[in-house]
Amino acid sequence: MSQISVSINGSRRKLGYLSCGTGNPIDDCWRCDPNWERNRKRLASCGIGFGKNAIGGRDGKLYVVTDPSDNPMNPKPGTLRHGVIQEEPLWIIFKRDMVIKLHMDLLVNSYKTIDGRGATIHIAGGPCIKVHNKRNIIIHGIHIHHCKRGRSGYVTDFPNHRTWSARSDGDGITISGGNHVWVDHCSLSNCFDGLIDVVHGSTAITISNNYMTHHNKVMLLGHSDSYKDDKNMQVTIAFNHFGEGLGGRMPRCRFGYFHVVNNDYIHWQHYAIGGSSSPTIFSQGNRFLAPNDEDHKEVRVAFCEVLP
Repeated sequence: MSQISVSINGSRRKLGYLSCGTGNPIDDCWRCDPNWERNRKRLASCGIGFGKNAIGGRDGKLYVVTDPSDNPMNPKPGTLRHGVIQEEPLWIIFKRDMVIKLHMDLLVNSYKTIDGRGATIHIAGGPCIKVHNKRNIIIHGIHIHHCKRGRSGYVTDFPNHRTWSARSDGDGITISGGNHVWVDHCSLSNCFDGLIDVVHGSTAITISNNYMTHHNKVMLLGHSDSYKDDKNMQVTIAFNHFGEGLGGRMPRCRFGYFHVVNNDYIHWQHYAIGGSSSPTIFSQGNRFLAPNDEDHKEVRVAFCEVLP
């Protein structure tokens, strides 16, 4: 069995003094505050795009993750899973750097923020994050990589309640039937299936400031060419870095409306932005640096409407 080597830095980062006044509206909203750590919930007012109204756990208490272990059937207080299954709003933070290896998909309930700022948090080596028919969720500052397919079985999804979970796809983050979800400043790589998939009628989604590398099928927006409920999907893809070792689907769009703005694309191996089933893709202000071979330097548009 292969080993995953993860280097984490035990010092707390002074994020309030970095990237201030850059023109990135998300970063400039909170990083310029030297007391950002005391004002964490300000982040909930910093969103942009279709998912800008995602408030996460803004109206709830702070929940501190102190234990990196995972028990899907009986989540222990202090673990990440125990926090995300609670019914009330929670703003979830981390006491220290940690690597969390999940044993089944992390089923995130509505009105939760997973806030990795101030620590180095890896979710790696097992199943990863799933948002299923939930709303108002913020995921910020988490390293998500080497995600694997999870087994089927029962998993606790609410306090004192368990549900049957089918075998997972192995995505880094799956948003299925969700709305008002914001994924920001995460790094994602090397997952079994997609890095981020948004499917089954999800809408009001923003995916911003993420760093994605070393993966083939990066981001799927829309379940299939026959799933017409995705026609109401509205997703903003902004300020992301699509880096080395990526194949295609940055994103791959179906049916809905997609604003792809101010992203950085380098050295894709197949294609950058694609679509089918008549999506509307508004591509604006993106930077493309093609790989150094003739097969990948052309721009193709098929079966989609592209706005100027």
